[in-house]
Amino acid sequence: GSSPSMVSGENTLFSDIEGGPLVAPEYKYLATAYSYALLSQMQACVFTEADRLGKRKGLPLGFAGLACRHCYGGYGSGRFFPSNIKTMSDTSKTLNVLHSHMMRCRKCPSRVKVGLQTLR
Repeated sequence: GSSPSMVSGENTLFSDIEGGPLVAPEYKYLATAYSYALLSQMQACVFTEADRLGKRKGLPLGFAGLACRHCYGGYGSGRFFPSNIKTMSDTSKTLNVLHSHMMRCRKCPSRVKVGLQTLR
């Protein structure tokens, strides 16, 4: 790829960690650079019997959730099921939870971790 220009600064600096199945470039203007990059690390998943842990016990099979693209497939790890729109719209409950997962995720590239820490 081409090197980011200094004019646009931080916004394009981490463009290599952006983009994914859940985010569309045409909606990027609606999000902060941080939330866009963070959600770029996620993919959609559905609730299965294997996810029936702790607070998630009452969720129906097939319930839509978010999964970490880096460690997806591990049982119950890196999978998030915000159960209502209030939870989803509360950044402390979604973005912060996703962020702390990324910082701990063994499969998440350090480039992504640095990018998220910088943009945050």
